[in-house]
Amino acid sequence: MRVQQSPEDIGKCGCGRREYCDGSHGLSEAQWQAVVERERKAALEKDGETGQATAESSDERA
Repeated sequence: MRVQQSPEDIGKCGCGRREYCDGSHGLSEAQWQAVVERERKAALEKDGETGQATAESSDERA
């Protein structure tokens, strides 16, 4: 288990999709892309549809 090797990894997910574990590792690639798109749209709406995405809506796998 990764946490046993590196205690600072507690709470982080090993799948690389997020900085924290929210269960997204259980989604198929198509389901994950749908989540990313939904979050991107929500961020655009939150920003007043200016076209400037927030860090939350950036590519989560970067």
